Amino acid sequence: MQPKVSPTKVVSSRILVLDYLRGFFIIVIISDHLWRWPNMFEFISGRGELWASAAEGFVIISGLLVGYIRGYKNQTKPLRSVSQKLISRGIMLYVWMIITTLVLVSASWLLDFEGSIAYVPITENHWGELIVSVLRLDYVHTLTHFLYLYAIFLVLAPGVIWLLRRGKAWIAIIISIIAWGLGVYYSLEWMQWQILFFLPAIVGFYFESLLAYYRKLTMRTRYAIRFGTIGVAAVTLFGRDPITLATVIISFIWFIGLLSLFQLLLPYLKRWLGWLLLTFGERSLTAYILHTIPLVFCSLLFIATDNFWMNSALAAACILFTWGLLKIPHINKIIPR
Repeated sequence: MQPKVSPTKVVSSRILVLDYLRGFFIIVIISDHLWRWPNMFEFISGRGELWASAAEGFVIISGLLVGYIRGYKNQTKPLRSVSQKLISRGIMLYVWMIITTLVLVSASWLLDFEGSIAYVPITENHWGELIVSVLRLDYVHTLTHFLYLYAIFLVLAPGVIWLLRRGKAWIAIIISIIAWGLGVYYSLEWMQWQILFFLPAIVGFYFESLLAYYRKLTMRTRYAIRFGTIGVAAVTLFGRDPITLATVIISFIWFIGLLSLFQLLLPYLKRWLGWLLLTFGERSLTAYILHTIPLVFCSLLFIATDNFWMNSALAAACILFTWGLLKIPHINKIIPR
């Protein structure tokens, strides 16, 4: 039985929480991509070396929203029009992946950096090899790595939505699990990561039904779910390569735990950090693309050190610099939102 389209005020509140959480993930990504340790942000990011990270959370939120908005809320629209929007956005992200990778690699080859910048596994100044590798998705720059994953997932998303519209969610789940297994076996990154996108997309399609079921649970059970996942997220600190079954499970538990925590803290987040988290959360893709600018400037101007306060200041500056770029009038006429 397919869910009916009847958005509620509760769901709107939950989506707001997702925006705040996504904004938090952007801050973590900026700090991790700067790679200046130690700094004060490592206490919330784990230096990107934990079993689950902001990258997994970012993919999970993206899948959840695609399933909810393009799947659930758009289910009365023709599948063709929904598919066109998803595929065109996927192509747009592919183009931006090419642009950002070529610009960032060119900068690393042509400029003299004081600090470190992401390693490029292509011989310096071999432009033909670089272009071919980028076009074929053999190489994507680390700082905008997510764009290539998201582009692939969006192009494949119409097939999943087609199955969901026909009540065949179980088929989509099986396909995603099999694809993940093949990705682990053959070391194909996007096939490993797709499970963190498409399983949440299925949840997003049935989000209101699941939320209604959750609200029927006793308060004691709800607290057990909330604080239990928060507790698990706080004590599971492990490495993550490749995307193993344990990584997938922990990623979902971490996400639920963080979502529960942010739901509890939402009034305080609105009051004290709304100006930052909501700006990043509502325009997360723009922020993700633009955060490369302050990172490049930082590597150009400042040599890498192990000074805690210097690194903390640089990380904070990169975060605020990115926030400032988002405030440029009409920026989204150039950079996708």
